[in-house]
Amino acid sequence: MAASKTSFRGWLFRGLAGLVIGVGVWWFLQEDDNLKVPLGVEQAAIITYSGPGLVVKPFRYGVAVNVRIAQVTEQGGAKVYDVRYLVNREGEHDLIEYLMSDNGAALSGLPSFKVKGDPKLSKELEARVKETEDIGIEVRGYYQATLVGLFVFWILWLLALIFWRRPKKPVPAPVQAPLTVAEQLRRLLAELEQGGLSAAQKATLEMLLLRCWREGLVPAGAPMAEVLAAIARGERTGEALVRLQRWLHRPGSGVADAEIAQIIRQRLPAQTAVRP
Repeated sequence: MAASKTSFRGWLFRGLAGLVIGVGVWWFLQEDDNLKVPLGVEQAAIITYSGPGLVVKPFRYGVAVNVRIAQVTEQGGAKVYDVRYLVNREGEHDLIEYLMSDNGAALSGLPSFKVKGDPKLSKELEARVKETEDIGIEVRGYYQATLVGLFVFWILWLLALIFWRRPKKPVPAPVQAPLTVAEQLRRLLAELEQGGLSAAQKATLEMLLLRCWREGLVPAGAPMAEVLAAIARGERTGEALVRLQRWLHRPGSGVADAEIAQIIRQRLPAQTAVRP
């Protein structure tokens, strides 16, 4: 009797142990129907529904899932919705809870679409992104070197434009002091002795001689008529004025160029009166 009880207990313990092991194996081997997604990363889902049109429920601050419908197409009498969603919180969520009909009717026959926000996937995603950032991608386009080269070329081109073949500033001619009356008379005398004077030179000669003859006879600002009258009355200038006017205005009067040359010499300074 005691042996039978011991045998029964042994089989009972073995059965319970097998049951626990079976349940454990079933628990670890069963597949999770929920789709695991990382937090904060937008995902896509395709929902085919032949009922009324689907729209996203009004947004509420702090929702666990942000949902939007990117595109709607029709296929075989049903509408195909391209749904984009972003899970904000850890745990299981059903996208259908965030959809409603566009006419307010109840949704029937719409299967659930459950997802599970997994922060572990988010950490793994961050790690992969970090690895990509650490590795980096180097595009050898020589962008900075090109910019520096273009800048140097622009500076050289600007300097060449400013300074290359730039015309030199003209050197101003030395300012010569105006000729004195005696120097002007001396040049006119040389021209007269070499072949005669032009009409302009004769007018200049008349002006210079009148300027010389008027000195001591009339004031500097006297009118020309008074100047001519004073010179005509002068003992040393009257006869010279008559011969000059005949030579200038009456070519056939018989006054020779030598007489005019003598009149000019009389007005030159003593040291330059005699010319070779």
